[in-house]
Formats: sequence, C-alpha cells, structure tokens
Amino acid sequence: MKKTILAVAALSLMSVGLWAGEGIPMGNAIFYPSVEAVYSHTDNVFLQDGSMPLGEVSDSYWLFRPTLGFEFPFQESYVRLDLGYQYKDYQDFDLSSHNSYNVDFKSNFSAGKGGKFTFNNHFIRGVQEVLEFDPGYERVFGDVPFRRNQVELGYEMPVTQLDTLGLFGTYNTVRFTEDNEARPFYNYDQVGGGLKWKRSLSPASAWVSTLEYVASDPKEKPADLFLYTNLNKKYSQWTLMTGWEGAHKESFSGFAKVGYSTMSFKDNDFSEFDGLVADVGLGWQPVEAFKVDLLLGRKAYQSAYNVNNYYTATSGRFQLQQQVSRYFFWTAGYLYQENAYPENVRADVFGTGMPTNLEFFLTQGQDRKDKISRLYGELGFHLTKQFSLRANYQYEDRNSNIRYYDVAGVHRPYTYKENRIILQAMLGW
Repeated sequence: MKKTILAVAALSLMSVGLWAGEGIPMGNAIFYPSVEAVYSHTDNVFLQDGSMPLGEVSDSYWLFRPTLGFEFPFQESYVRLDLGYQYKDYQDFDLSSHNSYNVDFKSNFSAGKGGKFTFNNHFIRGVQEVLEFDPGYERVFGDVPFRRNQVELGYEMPVTQLDTLGLFGTYNTVRFTEDNEARPFYNYDQVGGGLKWKRSLSPASAWVSTLEYVASDPKEKPADLFLYTNLNKKYSQWTLMTGWEGAHKESFSGFAKVGYSTMSFKDNDFSEFDGLVADVGLGWQPVEAFKVDLLLGRKAYQSAYNVNNYYTATSGRFQLQQQVSRYFFWTAGYLYQENAYPENVRADVFGTGMPTNLEFFLTQGQDRKDKISRLYGELGFHLTKQFSLRANYQYEDRNSNIRYYDVAGVHRPYTYKENRIILQAMLGW
C-alpha cells in the first residue's frame, strides 16, 4: 500500500544521511516545514479479486500533504510537535471524506540522578489508513472516517552502573464515524503497562527484557453483526520478550528479541493465543551510502473475522537502499507475510435459528490462511537540499484459501493482486 512505500522512503532518508530534516533555526527552536504532492494510479482500488462485485477497478488519485514540525531542545531534554494535514481525491471513486489530520507529540525530560521521563501522543483522524487500526493487515480497505489516539508514558532510572529499570504505560483508542454502519473494523479501547530492564553490554549495545500487560475492550454494536459476530472478544494479554539492541562496530545495528505471549478471551469458548512471538530488525551498512535491512516478526492480533478471536501474523522483509550520489538514491525490497486463523468458519455465528451471512454459510468449515507477497521499489532525485522527486512502484499479491461457489462461479473474497505507481514531489526542511 501507499503508506508502506512512504514509510520505506522515510527509512531510506534517515539511514543514508540525506539532506532532508535539517530544519530552520528559530531562536531556541527548530522549525521543520514541508509540503508533498503525490499522484498515484492503481489497477485495483478496492483490493478485491475479479470474482467479487468491486474487483479490479482501476483509478487514480491526487494527494496534497503539508506538515509543520517544531522542536524545542533544552539542556538534556527536548519537545517535538508535528502537525499534518492531507487532502486526497480519486478521479472516479468518491471518498466518504477527503481530509485526514495527524498530531504527533514527543518529549524526553531529564529527571535527575540519570533518570528520564518520556511522554508521547499520536493522534490521527484518518480514512484509508487501515494499518492504524489493524496493524496486522487483516482488513485491507476502508472508507469510513475514524479517530485513533495513542498515549505513551515512560520512566527510566539507573539502578547500577550497568543496569537500568523502566516503567511504561499506554492507552490506545479507535473510534469510527458513528453514523456509518459499514465499518471495516470495530471500535476498541486498549490500556496497558509494564516493566523494562536494560543491561549495558557495551557503550553502544544492551540486553533488554520487557514484561507488558494489555487489556483490550472491543466496542461492538448490532450494526456490526453482518461483518463480524456477536461474540464478546474482550481480552487480556501478557507478553514477555528479551533480546539485544544497539550497534556493533560502525556497520551493524538493530535489535533481535524473542518471547512468549498469551491472549485470554474469558467470555467466549473459542481459541486463545498462547505461543512464541518475535521482533527482529537488523541493518548492515558496509559503506556509508549503502544499507541492507532485514525485518522479521511474529505476533498475534485481535481479529474481526467470523468466530476467530485472533490471527497470527508471521512476516519477513528484506530491503536494499543506496545513495548513489549527492543527488540520486534508490530503494528496493520484498515482504512476505502469512496470516493464520485458529478457527474454522462458522455459519451460525449469531446463534442457532438466527439469520446468517451468505459468505459464512458458503465457506463454513474452511480455516482461513492469507499469504501476502509485496515487491516494491523507489527511485529518488534531490534537485536541491530542500526539493526532491520520487517514483515508486509496488506489486502486491494476496492469496487466501477462503473461496466459495454459486451460480456465477467461484468467488475469492480475500484474494487480490494490485499494481500501484506513485509519483511524489516534496519540498521540506
């Protein structure tokens, strides 16, 4: 998706040290203004297979995104505020809303005796930013405005010369437009917190262990029934992870953590998650202007599909990026992800004798598994320190085993292929 490519481009800019992000000094503050114009064409705007009613519809859109950033460094602390607005308009498809907004606040305060206090807040009023409310990528298309707000608090303090103990808390809430019944996911609230222990192995690396607890409360309504179920999918989750993070010499950096996680759903009789989780991100930079990244992960996410309480996403991504000259840069990568579901499809999810969703009736007994392949690349050119041009291409193939037959033939509701081209122009400091 477009968001994935933009995130990869941003990672490329940071890792090879390009001109972007210098900022404009304004007294004790630094000002980061930017504006971006994007043109994109896709051959499958609704991300559906040709066997479905809206499958394989081509369309193009224009996107305009101004942002303002302010950073206030002082002594051993800093505050950063980023304000963003986005206007998006398709040529043929009529979006429910053209406007998205985001506000990001990050802060880091010295607390004395080596302690550190952090407060971060991420707010977005979005429309099609599906990964904001479903980061595991179960739902792939949305056209209902939503709001997400995530608050993070943290405190770290040294307890020995080598050991640091930290406390953290989180609050995350998602709300869709109340007057729209065709929501792509359900509203939910999440509250969590935990402990973090870090032991220094060298000035640039450490062994880190975290214990985290999250309580999640999905807010379902009767209008959700024909997309989801009337199950209570409220859950509590414990996750213990341990591993290495930091840098080795000047060319190798990243993190590698493994652990164990449980998701307990006490108010229904379907499967609970209990298994291995992992989060690995390693970067190798053999020369200053070239970098190789490897990302691996396994995690369970809450599900809105039939009677499944969760799905497990196992993924890997390999990426190359290079600054060929002071003007020209490129990025290329490949991602593979498999989403697996523990339960077979049930037709009577609303209870015996109650109406059933036709798709659930025709696919009952099947156990869903989605295999996602994504190939992407970017070419970029800096005309000046502040102005850059980029061209992106992405091919995505999502193959799900869920299918059903009727008088019209076979239907694959969660399978699709997409080719997407994105052209970007950005002016920024």
